[in-house]
Amino acid sequence: MNDEETPQIYDPYRPLDEHLKFGDVMNRWTLKPPRQKIVQLLKGQRVLDVCCGTGNLTAMLVAAGCQVIGVDSSPTMLSHARQKKIGAEFRQLDAVQLPFDHEFDAAVISIALHEMTPPVREMVWDSMRRAVLPNGRLVALDFAVPQPSSLPARIAGGLIERDERDLLNVYPEHYMNFQEFMRSGGLLAWIQKQNQPLEAEYRFWGGNIAIIVTRSSA
Repeated sequence: MNDEETPQIYDPYRPLDEHLKFGDVMNRWTLKPPRQKIVQLLKGQRVLDVCCGTGNLTAMLVAAGCQVIGVDSSPTMLSHARQKKIGAEFRQLDAVQLPFDHEFDAAVISIALHEMTPPVREMVWDSMRRAVLPNGRLVALDFAVPQPSSLPARIAGGLIERDERDLLNVYPEHYMNFQEFMRSGGLLAWIQKQNQPLEAEYRFWGGNIAIIVTRSSA
């Protein structure tokens, strides 16, 4: 799809365009350990990277021998992802209505569920289910509520809260959805509401960041 064909949509990340390169560096550092775990789990598979953003996880998956399609609704994010020339296909798509039907070994979504409203979150997860093969993996990386809480966990949680609050001026809905997500128990509580058994769970940053792995219906 060329620039003339790209649909014109509201892009809340456009005001952050000039800040994304710095944010990219910080993102790669803070999320490297959990993303390494995802790469270990999905090495060599055909993977759909949902809400891929600037393509950091996509790049790691490609380097591990995965065939990856990265999708995001933000032209700004995808522009930065494509500039990296990492050997993955990127498509501008709404994650609520992904045009894939049982095509991938796994679908992964990284640090994105928390910014959605609850109804959109549900629709995106259902769309991911449809995209993977029967019994394919669904992997989510996002913010969690530490259990039990500790001083390091509270410090890490405070840093996450401050980082999310910084978006208030340019994307207030993002921060409000983050607050709702955390008040409702974070990633683990949300996944439990989907009535899907967990295959695996991993915690990072004092329990403030979690990976969950589930399977689609066979």
